[in-house]
Amino acid sequence: MPKLIAFVIVLLLAGFVYALMYRNPVRRGLAGDMLASSARPALLVRPAAGLAPAGAGVADIAPETASATGSARVYYALHAAPGRGGSGEPARLAALLAEASSEYRWPLDVSSGLTEVRTATGELAGMSLRAATFVLPPDRDALAPAFGDDPAPWRSGALVRRFTGLAEMRHVKMVVEYREPLGGAGEQGGEGAPRFGHPAVLDDPAALAAFEARAERAFQLERPGGDWARGRDITRLDAAPEQVKRREITRMLGILERDRGDDR
Repeated sequence: MPKLIAFVIVLLLAGFVYALMYRNPVRRGLAGDMLASSARPALLVRPAAGLAPAGAGVADIAPETASATGSARVYYALHAAPGRGGSGEPARLAALLAEASSEYRWPLDVSSGLTEVRTATGELAGMSLRAATFVLPPDRDALAPAFGDDPAPWRSGALVRRFTGLAEMRHVKMVVEYREPLGGAGEQGGEGAPRFGHPAVLDDPAALAAFEARAERAFQLERPGGDWARGRDITRLDAAPEQVKRREITRMLGILERDRGDDR
């Protein structure tokens, strides 16, 4: 009899897990113009007012691993200022959720792989984030072709403040990047343009601090409760266009490691 009771309990637990996973699977995509995930707790990346939708999509990538080839699915939402036909100083916001395949997860090291001039750690909406400021060369910009704004100001590259966090037992990596053009429409000698290969803005602590303050105001990270976990308000994304550089997205997000079953 005890064995029968134990068997029944196992079946009930299996049925409960099945119902959670298959009747109410995690959905990732757009909620309005926000990148969203229905995982518990749910996650929303809300752009600031003045940043207009500039593109969204999903792409499959194959990051490098130590022992085998893993994979990840990347969901992204892009915003830009000014909006089409508008005026003002150009800026871009890119939000990404990268979901590793079941046997892999993202390492604790979430550095960009580029030369980072200023870094910090903090917490938003209960999520630990690492922030880093760096210069993004135009040939390393994975998402530039997906923005629908004027590409001219971005020909010299971008000054980037990246916020990175790990969620769902490191199964998901979230990246939010705020960007401003480096130099004026690719003109050498413009304000912030490269000076012997070194952008002048990197030598100006006050300018960097102001830029980073604008980056923090450019979005809000939210972890809503209630019906968000059901994902009913989250719409699926279309496949990223071919001109989006999947190889550069892979380089941007870094390697995967085997899931060893712990929660480090």
